Amino acid sequence: MNKRRSSNRVRTLLDARVIFNNRFSLIECTVRNLSETGARIAFSHPTEIPPEFELEIPSRKISVKAKAVWSDGKEHGVAFIEGSQGTALGASLPQRIADQGQAESGISKSSVEDILNEARHRIAEAMGIPSETVKLKLEITS
Repeated sequence: MNKRRSSNRVRTLLDARVIFNNRFSLIECTVRNLSETGARIAFSHPTEIPPEFELEIPSRKISVKAKAVWSDGKEHGVAFIEGSQGTALGASLPQRIADQGQAESGISKSSVEDILNEARHRIAEAMGIPSETVKLKLEITS
């Protein structure tokens, strides 16, 4: 399956939004993996998404136009529409994703937030409760 992709995907657990209907409608989702050319997004319940929409990942400051490629109800494969540079992107999407990979080798505020967010989602999934109901607190002592 990986040979069909034009770029490698990185496993993630990022809060995101599918935005459509001239930005009047949005659906919360989770980005399960991310690459320069697309992503796999997941919902807690089977969810229909429009053929084309904007995918926004606030923690990565990514906002890009995307199109649905496949769906199994709760999960969807999406491809980023070439040439789309959403207003929140700043740098190109490939550069942001490359920067993300480099940042994960060191500790930064955003990587700590991502680790806590992933832990929150995993705890919620293990307990069978909505991830919004799990709150984590980080305490660092020297």
